[in-house]
Amino acid sequence: MRYTITLPAALLLLAGATVGCSSDSDGKPTVSKATSTPTADATSASPSPTPSRETYKIGDTLDIETSGYQFAVTVIAFKDKGITTNVPGLLQDGEKWAQVEVKVCNAGSEAFSVSPTPWSLAYEDGVRVDATSISGAELPAPEYPVEARVRGGDCVRGNVPFEVPKEGRPERVLYAPGDLDEPVEWQLPKG
Repeated sequence: MRYTITLPAALLLLAGATVGCSSDSDGKPTVSKATSTPTADATSASPSPTPSRETYKIGDTLDIETSGYQFAVTVIAFKDKGITTNVPGLLQDGEKWAQVEVKVCNAGSEAFSVSPTPWSLAYEDGVRVDATSISGAELPAPEYPVEARVRGGDCVRGNVPFEVPKEGRPERVLYAPGDLDEPVEWQLPKG
């Protein structure tokens, strides 16, 4: 049995599109690596597939400003082994669970909505997998909220679940709220 959420999923798309920060003087979104981000192990990142695109490492925090919002986004961890649930029928044949632990902090004064919708996984062959639209089902805690308002100075942290192919491994985590011109990316370590 597969769970599908229609109206709430549509609302999440709208909520995910609103997450952003303040923009620079010409109205364009800005993304920059936070200066206080701890450095990750040098062996955990590979070169970006496109040299002109900046790709970050797991653990890097990005400061984003767009559409009047300011926030920081961090990919804390990625896991694709040993994730189970006691609810049968959630996965199709040939699939397994993966999760990305993420944190979004509102650095501005205006509250905004967050959801798993802007998150996806990218594979080397061009395949992209969107976050699942389910919650609960005994997925590993803490879960990233399906929809939450984040007031100024507050943060939201949790695991975003994905149904991924058993074979292969994604190479990047992408975050693409509607106000950014292109997704920001964190390179996953090989293995």
